[in-house]
Parts: sequence; C-alpha cells; structure tokens
Amino acid sequence: MLTIAQSTFKEIYRKKIFHFIGILTIIYLILLTIIFRFIGKNLHQNNGMIDMVVNLSSTISIVGFYFSSMLLGFLTIMLSIGTVSSEIENGTILTILTKPIRRSEYILGKYLGTAILIILYSIVLYIAVIIISTVSKISIIEAFGIGALVKGFLFFILQPLTILSVSLYGSTKFKTLNNGILIMSLYILGLIGGVMEQLGAYTKNDSLSTIGIISSLISPFEVIYRKMISAIFTSLGSFNLLSGFSMTEKSTTPSLYMMFYVCIYLVFFIFISVKSFAKKDIG
Repeated sequence: MLTIAQSTFKEIYRKKIFHFIGILTIIYLILLTIIFRFIGKNLHQNNGMIDMVVNLSSTISIVGFYFSSMLLGFLTIMLSIGTVSSEIENGTILTILTKPIRRSEYILGKYLGTAILIILYSIVLYIAVIIISTVSKISIIEAFGIGALVKGFLFFILQPLTILSVSLYGSTKFKTLNNGILIMSLYILGLIGGVMEQLGAYTKNDSLSTIGIISSLISPFEVIYRKMISAIFTSLGSFNLLSGFSMTEKSTTPSLYMMFYVCIYLVFFIFISVKSFAKKDIG
C-alpha cells in the first residue's frame, strides 16, 4: 500500500494540472495580498473604530479562506477524477496488478498518496492566508488565537479529503470525464444547498431550509467549510455577511452530529471504493 501511495504521490506531482494549479495559486495569493494590504491600510486609518475594524478584518479573512477552500476543492477534483480510471483506460493497471499487490491495497494506496499531497498543499495555502493577513495588519492570530486556527485547519483539510473519497469511488465506476462531471456537479450542489439552507434560516422559510439540508446530506462539502468558519470566528455574533461566505444565523452552524455524519460519509465511500474495485473486471 505504501509503495502505491508513494508512486501515486510522485505521479500526481509530475502532472501538468498540478503545476497549473501551482501557478494559479501563486497568482491568487498575489491578488489576495494586494486586496488585503489595500483594505488593511484603509481600515487602520479609522482610529477609534475598533469594533468595526475587528468585524471587517474578520470578514476579509473569511473571504480569503472561502476562495482558498474553493481552490483546494478544485485542485482535489482535478487530481483525483482519474486516479483509477485513467490507469484502466491506458492499460497500465494491468502491469501494476500483476505484482503481489491486493486490490484493496491499490485503492487505499491511491487514496493515501493523493491525500498526503493535498494535505501538504493545504498546509501551505492555509498558512499563506494567515501570513498575508498578518502582514497586511489584519491579524487573525491575535484576534482568535492559534488554538482556533488549528481547529479550523482540521476542517479545512477534511473537506478535500471527503471530496477525494467520493472521487475515488467514481473513478472505480466511471470513465475520467464522466467522473469529473459527476464530482463537479456534487460540489456545486453542496454550494447551492448551503446557500439555500442559510437563506431558509434567515427568512424563516422551512421548505427552503429542508431542501438545503437534503442537498447538504448528499453533498456535505460546503457544510465542512461553514464548520471551519464557525470554529475560527466564534466571536462574529451579530455581524452578518453574505450567506455564501459565512453564517447569517447561528442556527445554520453545522452541529457535531453533522460532522460525525461527514466522517461516516468519508469512510463509507472509501469502503465502497475498495468493494467496487474488488469486483471490477479490468481485463
């Protein structure tokens, strides 16, 4: 399994899409730095408005984490949709499985290798946002503490790992292109469902909230992001932001039961990936 994980890591690292995402990430961080420095400079010109500065600084940081989360999700999808299917399509999997490697070890190795690379990328991206905010005098470390940021990071990496588990299963069942369409659709469904749930809570529309909750159960990716934000920015309280970026009401904050469901969701898709591939005819 570790051999497969190592080869998967190296294979993904050499992919052009990974290098493209790397360039895109650098451009994103440069733009984020420019925005943070511009807003941070204007914020601190207003002396005596501490509460406003704290709230707006929190909001800006949320926006940074929001787009970082989307970038991370996009990277995960692009790197994982062909994890298994691409090797089936080009026939290389036949060579791999002739070696004394169990099919379950192959699938778990694929997941582990991809997960390690994604976690490393997540660490760099997460720390970069914190550094940029600090340099721009929008320090979230002082405002919320290292403990809250560490807790938030755990949810930050939970989202791509969950996406990866679903994408891995899709890669054992469908062709690469079809799997890509499926996972992107699920990801978008999660975003829409999260907005609907929050709008339903804000407008007190039970039907809208119910539809949003059902969508989140099918695609819980956006829920994990909201939990991350609630873990970091626990003091936002009544400061409301557009629902796509943060919680508009405390009732939309995901519960621990929902996080337990997400963990089961992740493990379940890894489990059925192993089972599905064990029965798959690759001859």
